Amino acid sequence: MSKYYFETREFGVSDQGIHLLRSRYNYKTIDFNQVAKITIERGKELNNWIAILVLGIALTSFALYYAVGMFNFLTYGISGRVSIQEILVPVIPFLMGAYCLYSSTRNGIVMRVRTIEDTHERFPLKELDQRQELTPFQQLLKEKASTKVTENL
Repeated sequence: MSKYYFETREFGVSDQGIHLLRSRYNYKTIDFNQVAKITIERGKELNNWIAILVLGIALTSFALYYAVGMFNFLTYGISGRVSIQEILVPVIPFLMGAYCLYSSTRNGIVMRVRTIEDTHERFPLKELDQRQELTPFQQLLKEKASTKVTENL
């Protein structure tokens, strides 16, 4: 295992290149010679943010629809027994939907890597920004990849 100059949960950077990590183990390495372009910019932190947004809207809509139906059932005096489960049914989908909506709209600083083989990778740089290592990270990338690095902050 090579020494990483900078490391997050998703990637590490060494002299060889950008190492894609899972549980701190390298499963793929993008050599700096294979990199076509590296862009550091503000953008969505999630890869499939549209799918998460749609899921959040669907869960929140279901919860609101069910809550309105339950309110109408209780308000208009239709006789019948209501169990606690029926009252709690919209709570969990509403909380999950609200979290999905929050996650899908969250923006941050991300690094996009495009390789010569035209593959795309996106990495959030939130951890580096919190540790105040973003500027040294950008300088290291400029040293290793020179003209391939662009910043759109």
